[in-house]
Amino acid sequence: RNLRVKVMQALYAWEMDHDIALVKLENQLMQQVQRSMDLYLTNLLYLIEVCNYSMVDKAKRMAKFIKTEEDLKASTTIAANRIVAYLLQDEQFNSLAKKNNVRHYISEDVVKALFTDLSAKDKYKEYAALQQPTLEQDKEILNFIVKKIFQGDKQLYAHLEELFINYDDDNSLLLLITSKHIDAFDEKQGGFFNGLDMWEEEKKFAIDLLVKTIHNSEELTNFIQPNLKNWEMDRVAILDLILMKMAVCELKYFPTIPVKVSINEYIDISKLYSTPKSKDFVNGVLDKVRMQLQEKGEIKKYGRGLME
Repeated sequence: RNLRVKVMQALYAWEMDHDIALVKLENQLMQQVQRSMDLYLTNLLYLIEVCNYSMVDKAKRMAKFIKTEEDLKASTTIAANRIVAYLLQDEQFNSLAKKNNVRHYISEDVVKALFTDLSAKDKYKEYAALQQPTLEQDKEILNFIVKKIFQGDKQLYAHLEELFINYDDDNSLLLLITSKHIDAFDEKQGGFFNGLDMWEEEKKFAIDLLVKTIHNSEELTNFIQPNLKNWEMDRVAILDLILMKMAVCELKYFPTIPVKVSINEYIDISKLYSTPKSKDFVNGVLDKVRMQLQEKGEIKKYGRGLME
């Protein structure tokens, strides 16, 4: 959905000015996808830095002349978290972080504030008291950081929003992706960051969707127009028309994307970005177009269940 929204925005610019060169739209789209990846990498670096701050915190506590009981209990267990350790050694992650120069997005003040918040939580204290956490416990604490500490943290939000213009649109989704990768981590296979390969695949999907929607714009419009009951083409909200053309483009030219997925995604996007009545309007038109294309045998999907 995140990629579809970015393509929608590029298509909106094209609908406003058909003289915009396609290569310019492609470059702008790739820049947006790249910024999403940079934000993703930045969140991962914050995850690492917050865990490693436990060592800084303990060193400071041990340097005190008079130590409290809390100081003496300071733990660095989380710094040895298996997934964090894997990330620190992962060549692909480190190479991309260096290439994209995302480390300069890390604020030591934000890291300290995040760790201070985390260390006050019972969930952290329970984990920190463990001598040898299991892999599942390692996953649980990282998911807790992602979902309960990062999400909604005002200081982190303000810092990243200033750096990333796409922050509001992207961050919740990217944290969800991070959480899924944490859950899927396998010690034997490693591969936590095989997930980084997805960005290349998604860049290709975004470009294909943009190019095919523009190249087939007239054909896609001709599928839609006869199904605009009691509506003239020039009265249709421009975003609704763009979303419907993108949806029909996926139905016809993306054989591995299920029919239901394409239609439901664009209905949901219309709820977020278009008019209050767009959801029902887009749903009704796309349902008619789908039935007509299926009757004519013009929707060809590969794989079980993709036509449903």
